[in-house]
Amino acid sequence: MATAPRPKAVSVEGRSGSNSAIKLAPPPLPSAIKEASPIVRKPGQPLQTKVQFRVCFPQVSYGGSVRVVGGHPKLGNWEPSGALPLTSSQDTFPCWISPEPVLFESNKVVEYKYVIMGQDGKLQEWETHEGNRKIKTSGAEMIVEDDEGQYRQFEREGPLDREDEDAEIVQPAFDYSNKEMMKLLHDHKMATINELEPSAKIGPHDTIFMVAISLPIELSKGKDGKWKMEEKPPTDGRNFAWLPLVQEFREKAKRRVVCVGWPGVHVTDYRDKAEIEKLLTAHDYIPVFPSKEDFDTYVNFCTTFLWPVFHDVMMFYQTSKPITFDEQGWATYQYVNNLYANAVVPHTHESDVIWVHDYHLMMTSTFISRKVVKANIGFYLHTPFPSSDSFKSLPIREELLSGMLCNDQLGFQFFAYARNFVVSVKRICGYDPSFKAGGWFGLEVNGRHIMIRVAHFVYPYKDTLRAILTDTVAKEAAEIRNTFKDKVVFASMDRCDNLSGLVPKFRAFKRFLSSNPQYKGKAILVQYTFESAAGSNENSSNLLRSLTDRADAFLQGKPGGGVKIVGKDGGAPPESCDVYLRFEKASRDERLGLFRAADVLLDTAVKAGLNLMPFEFITAHHDDKEKNAISIVSEFSGCSRVLLGCVRINPWNTVDVVNCLRKAIEMSSKERQELFDCNLQYVSRSNPFEWFKDFLEDLRRSRKKEGMRFEAVGFGAKIRHIAMTQNFQKLPTDAVLAAYRNAKNRVLLFDNEGTLAADSRHLFREYGAPKKDLSDLNAHGSAPNERVLECLRALCADSRNTVVILSGRNQSMLEQWFGSIPKIGLAAERGFYYRLPSLGSQWHCMKSDPDDTWQNYTYTIMQQFMKRTQGSFIEMKGSALVWQYRDADQHFGSWQAKELSRNLKELLFGFDVEVLDGKGYVEVKLRGVNKGIACTKVVSKVTQLFGDVDFVLCLGDDRSDEDMFEALAAYFDEEESSSQLSTTDGDSDNNNTNANLNNNTVASDGTTPGGPSDGMSPEQTLLRTSGTLGGISKSKRGFGGGFGSIGGGGSGGGGSLASALGGGSGALARGDLSMRMGKLLGGSLGGSGGLEDLVSGLHGQKVFTCTVGRKPSAAKFYLDDVDEVSELLGSLKTQQERKAYHVPSSSHTWSGGDLRPGGARVGSMPSLSGLAYGPPPTRQKQ
Repeated sequence: MATAPRPKAVSVEGRSGSNSAIKLAPPPLPSAIKEASPIVRKPGQPLQTKVQFRVCFPQVSYGGSVRVVGGHPKLGNWEPSGALPLTSSQDTFPCWISPEPVLFESNKVVEYKYVIMGQDGKLQEWETHEGNRKIKTSGAEMIVEDDEGQYRQFEREGPLDREDEDAEIVQPAFDYSNKEMMKLLHDHKMATINELEPSAKIGPHDTIFMVAISLPIELSKGKDGKWKMEEKPPTDGRNFAWLPLVQEFREKAKRRVVCVGWPGVHVTDYRDKAEIEKLLTAHDYIPVFPSKEDFDTYVNFCTTFLWPVFHDVMMFYQTSKPITFDEQGWATYQYVNNLYANAVVPHTHESDVIWVHDYHLMMTSTFISRKVVKANIGFYLHTPFPSSDSFKSLPIREELLSGMLCNDQLGFQFFAYARNFVVSVKRICGYDPSFKAGGWFGLEVNGRHIMIRVAHFVYPYKDTLRAILTDTVAKEAAEIRNTFKDKVVFASMDRCDNLSGLVPKFRAFKRFLSSNPQYKGKAILVQYTFESAAGSNENSSNLLRSLTDRADAFLQGKPGGGVKIVGKDGGAPPESCDVYLRFEKASRDERLGLFRAADVLLDTAVKAGLNLMPFEFITAHHDDKEKNAISIVSEFSGCSRVLLGCVRINPWNTVDVVNCLRKAIEMSSKERQELFDCNLQYVSRSNPFEWFKDFLEDLRRSRKKEGMRFEAVGFGAKIRHIAMTQNFQKLPTDAVLAAYRNAKNRVLLFDNEGTLAADSRHLFREYGAPKKDLSDLNAHGSAPNERVLECLRALCADSRNTVVILSGRNQSMLEQWFGSIPKIGLAAERGFYYRLPSLGSQWHCMKSDPDDTWQNYTYTIMQQFMKRTQGSFIEMKGSALVWQYRDADQHFGSWQAKELSRNLKELLFGFDVEVLDGKGYVEVKLRGVNKGIACTKVVSKVTQLFGDVDFVLCLGDDRSDEDMFEALAAYFDEEESSSQLSTTDGDSDNNNTNANLNNNTVASDGTTPGGPSDGMSPEQTLLRTSGTLGGISKSKRGFGGGFGSIGGGGSGGGGSLASALGGGSGALARGDLSMRMGKLLGGSLGGSGGLEDLVSGLHGQKVFTCTVGRKPSAAKFYLDDVDEVSELLGSLKTQQERKAYHVPSSSHTWSGGDLRPGGARVGSMPSLSGLAYGPPPTRQKQ
């Protein structure tokens, strides 16, 4: 018995729960389709797919009625009365299946749902499934399994029919005992996982540039006058780890790492600079030499302005004598950043990796990317990023964000800092964060994806451990223990600034001793402090004076190691001292010795990025199993987020600090050990090499895409980079005018607001609760100026033009703005209503008998959200309702938008509408209504009435206009494909076409023997048959496309194009145009437009889609603003009203498109070989 091919089971998109999806073994055939005949397709009929539905409804009693209803005529077009009924039997209940397959057009998405019908045939209830189910038809047959495979289970367990006794029993969908199949499954899953994190290899010939404010070296000049270098990183507790990390990466990864920065000395003699550069270059160091005056100004700006701001301290506002913004410091900051960029650029290329560090160099990436557009640049901020409220108060907020957004990857210590940055970018620049599979998090900025990586700097445990185990540190620790014998030592080392919280620390410790007198003389505080990077200033001097008053004694380092105690007056210290202060720069060994001797670390920073001191303290006690030292850290230090064994305090809460100090002394040994082991485990197991490598690999993955073009837009520090496709360019006005002049059937499609007229919608906001009902909503817009209207009148006056305005506004507004222009086409409400001059003056609707009852429901629920979302409003667009929240708080607005969208989708289920979530709005509009469909209808209608369209100009500016660009691209790509099939294939039809073209020779009088008698050139004749301007299709194989010689075969033609190029006679061969063409034609066309215009015309460009504003778009071209659109329309108007000139009989135009008075055409150019060198003849007016 013959059976139909086995159908395939598919998963259904949007289903909650699991769906069976059989791909390895097909299911058994249901009895309803075993004898199904194959699909017989008539010529011209689209491919079809047989679809059968299965669903399980245990809540429906046997004998009930279940149907499939959906957005297709065979599913009732969402009318339950016309839905597809399903059947069930006693053997398969509660499974319901379609009695016979349903035919759908292949490769189409069909939405559907199941409904339960009553005994009277009326709707009883819809299935409780969130949203619509969807399938995409493909193949010959499909089975849609919404029963989770239960029907197949019945087939396997139930008895076989007699006619199926010999049928093969189908095995389960997947056999886990099949090792080969298991391996295939494993490989498939691993390939899917690996796709989430593509390979990111840094080649052996690529260089990694580490750009920081200073180099990890120490330069000195010997007695012999020669410079000497020692690799000795700074010892201020922050940057000492870079040198061993770079050295380790060079050794393990076998890659070249070049460090760029200030060498630590200021030299003015060019001989010294040359000697230092030569010395450092041999060790892969590139020095930067700013002048001492500029560098001091630069450092002062960083430390007195940027450092406090990035720690959320606005000191220049919180003073009785507020200072103005330091414009000179900002200018110097940019200048020095440019010096660092200039040091990198000569040594790098696009495949290198550039890693810029910290707030000192936030603008360096801007200057590098200006010179190396596709440079792979990453930036890591070692400080916190301020809250959006603090950051947006800066006068240079846009400049700093623009500098950071020039990078391909941004790194932050913790997510709280990244969140502040993302919120600032959203509120100041308007860019939204994006999330991708694989944990990728970043920003979409002008067509670029900027990755954001959150991972704090990993402390170099092993390197520090080697330093701790040295004799120098052991001796220092022993000296401190002897000095403070039999006392509990609370130790700390901080920068002498207000962010360290030193005064609250001293105050809290004094109060601790007064509240707990039993520890008086038994517990002491040893505070090491050093001068801030800003140097000595009024704030630091006042702070040091306050600390001196609160300290009981001072500590001074001894030459042989250890410290000595001195009194405030420089003499002997008092007998009882509680707080010891040391204000001098301590070496790394002295700091490690203090931590190794101390019992408790006390950190009270009011704001700190990571703070490596607790990491050092824990490492110093790695082998101390008796003390199990305790770390008390401020909750405002970044380390408190990862060192979970620390005791966290709020330094502003003195009572809390006092209680934690007592707890640290009285804590049981078991609890101390548990907390210390928790911290030691985290510190010792973290690998800085992996952190370093992971950042570089992700930076490589986030590099700029190949095949994209990047342009810099803007001036100065606010420059921004835009990613565009290679063919996206500024609209070539000359090419548009040339194509316009040569065309006979033109379509011009224009958006209004933002294109023809300035977009002033932001001036009209109806905040608060709406008046009464939907009819009270007022639409606001702006009409074009009189100059634009005059241009439109001139364009509409030409019978060869079809001009259509497509807008989201209603009919009355478009009539008011453009009603005075005769023969203009209007498409209101994004094409829902349209009026074309060729179809009369009446308005037509895209849909017959539209249902607008959904608008009242939509308006009511939008009204509720509008009342409760400050800054939101409702906008009426005829066939669409829009809830705008772009002026509301961005985060609160987005939360409300998600909830509104969910409610609308549930409320409007069953209506022929769609709910769109856009950037700053939620829109409900009729399904299948957009500008893309409208413009396609216009072009199709014009083609039906007047023949092939040979010129299209489409201008728009916003998201709704992207539908036009995409629709036109798809429409003319299909037309072009069919044209290429008829002109490039080497079959007999093609040969006949070429033969006919070769016979259409061009005589000296401009006529075409044997061709049309309407004065058209051969190129225009081919336009009517192939649909491409100039008869040349845009085949990717190159110029030529398979047509015959131009002007060859007739007398007076001057030979063929192939002969002119030196390639002999005959048709122009397929392939790229020879470089001889450029040599032959370059500069010989004079005032007629030159080689560029000629090549543009030869490529047959007839569709010009153009967006207003340089931004990522589906359009092929762009104009910068509304003024340029106005200039373009003025040029077209001038071209339209251009007077004919007297042209000698020996002169011709390339296309034959210029008109003589009375409509006669100027003769067409016979061939390229007939072109005269030198300037063209002077044209005289008739």
